Amino acid sequence: MDADQNRLEFKFLLPAGILDSVRSQVADQLEADRDTVDGYQVRSDYFDSEDRDSYWQKVLSKPNRRRIRTRTYVDPSGKLTPVHFIEIKHKLSGQAVKRRMEVDEPALQGFLRGEIPTFAEAGDDRFRDELVALMKDPEQKPVVRIQYHRWAYDSGPEGTIRITFDHPVRCMFPDYASGEESEPDLELLEPGEAIMEVKTIGSVPYWFRELIGKHSLSPRGFSKFATALDRYEMQRSDTHESGHPIHRSRFAEC
Repeated sequence: MDADQNRLEFKFLLPAGILDSVRSQVADQLEADRDTVDGYQVRSDYFDSEDRDSYWQKVLSKPNRRRIRTRTYVDPSGKLTPVHFIEIKHKLSGQAVKRRMEVDEPALQGFLRGEIPTFAEAGDDRFRDELVALMKDPEQKPVVRIQYHRWAYDSGPEGTIRITFDHPVRCMFPDYASGEESEPDLELLEPGEAIMEVKTIGSVPYWFRELIGKHSLSPRGFSKFATALDRYEMQRSDTHESGHPIHRSRFAEC
């Protein structure tokens, strides 16, 4: 499935003990993405404003919202070169589209420090203009890093469904200005749990409906970004004058 296509997204929180079984059943129906049968590592840095506008848009289920993040894919086997992207994810009334541009490692690190890179692909000017506008109003900075191992299965470029499994899922809050990762990884899920995400154009196939029925699974909202802030930032927060909770020590540095 093309990453830039409009699609519906559904997430399922898999309880401990069923990941291998469910993943095996999906692998019987779909090919491993990019032949990475053993999966790959994903690292994402999510941006937000000082008042956490993006977080609150998610919590309040705003139907039209955009979010900036970076994403790096790493093949643990070393067969594939790490790939880095800057992305704008746009959700509108339940549908999602992801616009992104590939960058090299120095440009990615510069972007995390607030430097807008010069892209080199067709259509870059439009993407860069949108990115600059989003970065300024209100000012956006990276606030949390999410890391996990992903197994991905896809029906191909002309297909209509993509299914991924993420486990384990962890977060951290680096000092982006210095580049130091002083804090340890923090767990986002309970032991053994995993996230299954389904991206589809149109209805899901019958075999998948049978699979979720067999395991009594129901789709549920789950945002790694919002969960990380809920669990490790908001619970240690004071109240901003707007009425939204903020984290005193982190915002004191802004």
